[in-house]
Amino acid sequence: MERSFGDPYPRLSAPGQRQKEMKVLALGMSRTGTMSLYVALKELGYTCYHMCECSLDNANDSMILWRKALDAKYEGTGTAFKGKEDFDKMLWRYDAVTDVPCILFVEELLDAYPDAQIILTNREVGPWKCSLESTFYPIINMKRWKILEAVDKHYIAPYLSILRSSVEVWTGGKNLDKQHLPDGFNAHYDLVRAAAKERGREILEYRVQEGWQPLCQFLGKDMPDKAFPKVNEGTWVVTMHYYIFWARFMRLVIACLMWATSVAVLTIAWWLFR
Repeated sequence: MERSFGDPYPRLSAPGQRQKEMKVLALGMSRTGTMSLYVALKELGYTCYHMCECSLDNANDSMILWRKALDAKYEGTGTAFKGKEDFDKMLWRYDAVTDVPCILFVEELLDAYPDAQIILTNREVGPWKCSLESTFYPIINMKRWKILEAVDKHYIAPYLSILRSSVEVWTGGKNLDKQHLPDGFNAHYDLVRAAAKERGREILEYRVQEGWQPLCQFLGKDMPDKAFPKVNEGTWVVTMHYYIFWARFMRLVIACLMWATSVAVLTIAWWLFR
């Protein structure tokens, strides 16, 4: 299942039950090193979920399913996702998770996977707020997305809606007001700690700058003989989304051209042989 970003996964049939148990729930906020942790966990042998995996797995309706889960929890529409059976619809191939949309379901995932170890990536709230403002906000506010969002209902529309919903949760529904981000940040960490304590679960409070040692010690893994990954710098994230836009735009253009060509061929054939 190892593929590069932008190379989507094929349609897959879920087995009757999980082939491996969920082992790690990394529930720290986005922009706290979640991509670096995602790469690190893969290096340690885990099959890790992240928003990039969610987008790659859309042939299996991943983003549409997460959208339903978000609508049920935060909008009160539809049936709430509870328990392993519901979350395994998106996560059945994975034994570790990090980043959105998973971190929007803290208590649900703790209950669905009671034996998984909990990691809480963190950083100072000021730099985190600046990082989110320079990544999430430029992405969800790109005017060019509105074109694709209107026509690409299977990929771009649910993808952007997940990002927007994340920021709406972190701003307390205050219309994406950046001034409320610190409150949302602190509330998230309070929630994770309280939920873990209530369930008698241990947490690794972790900053990716600490490297392999505390992570491997907590997970009972040998330390790799290589530098800890450092990926997903802010400017790279925004640039990547420009590539996503043009890739999806060209795909839609090609689809429209193929449709127009087919119509033209059929029209000419009908005119010639009528």
